Amino acid sequence: MSTSSTGAVAKARTDIQAESGASAILTFLRRWGTILVIILFGVFFSLMSPYFGTVSNFNNILFSMIVSALLSMGLTYVVAAGSFDLSIGAVVTTTSIITALLIPSIGWIGATAVGLGAACLIGAINGMLVTYGRLSGIVTTLGVMFLLGGVNTYLSGGYQIPVDYNEAVFRFLGQGRVGPIAFPVIILVAVFVCGYILSTRSKAGHYIGAVGDNPMAAYYSGISVYRWVIVSFILSALFSGIGGVLLTSISSSAQPVGGQGYLLEAFAAVFLGATILGKGKPHVLGTLLGVFFLYMVSSGMNMIGISFATRQLFNGFVLLAAVGANAALNREEIHLKFI
Repeated sequence: MSTSSTGAVAKARTDIQAESGASAILTFLRRWGTILVIILFGVFFSLMSPYFGTVSNFNNILFSMIVSALLSMGLTYVVAAGSFDLSIGAVVTTTSIITALLIPSIGWIGATAVGLGAACLIGAINGMLVTYGRLSGIVTTLGVMFLLGGVNTYLSGGYQIPVDYNEAVFRFLGQGRVGPIAFPVIILVAVFVCGYILSTRSKAGHYIGAVGDNPMAAYYSGISVYRWVIVSFILSALFSGIGGVLLTSISSSAQPVGGQGYLLEAFAAVFLGATILGKGKPHVLGTLLGVFFLYMVSSGMNMIGISFATRQLFNGFVLLAAVGANAALNREEIHLKFI
């Protein structure tokens, strides 16, 4: 073999090794990049504030993110099914108001059941309008959001609805503690475990994901596409309803606009969570970590004196960055969804 041929072979081997190394780094960043960002932010705020890395602050973060985490985990199912739900904040308020109104007459257990039942009904209506009604998920749930806003104002009269102080068991749901752990955090963990099992170990979770990946392929595979889209909306509303019940218990009242402000956080968490572990698809574990990241950063910014407006800007930036990263993880797919 000539010297030139040997040099060419050596150069080819070097190029292959370089490409292999770059591919390994890219694979690592795809899988663990978001986790590394979360860790780096945590280290940064711990260095900037001596109070950030404490157990007390960790508990405060978990407690403050409870309602947002529930909404976001529910929204994950709808986004995984290929649609959107803009009514989740209004569902929180509706469930909260119904629960607070009915507690004096039928007790907290009955009131909670009726409130969650109403939430599931709203989710079913959203799902049927999107499927059998052939309406856009964005337009449908935006309209339902406005309708619920009117219903909530009518039911509450525009004023908060207090929960009687004697409802000790109901208040324990949102205000109680088991040792150093707030009881709502325990509820959040229990709901997460159920949601995680549902999405990863059940027929419903696999079918919802299949519908979101390719509805036509799912249809020709014998999957009832409409049914599972409706189920995803019901799950979204149910998780939001649980958040509404806990919000009522935490504040010992129902606010006519109690669910406002959670929508942006929920979408940011879902799309940020889709980049965690390099999945590129919405998943419940990623969503929960996404919510934790948003609230961790908000807590850190607050401790070092960054304004609320800046924190809102950061949330918007995270949403755009997460959607961009999610698109990059799925760049091999043909982009055909424009709604």
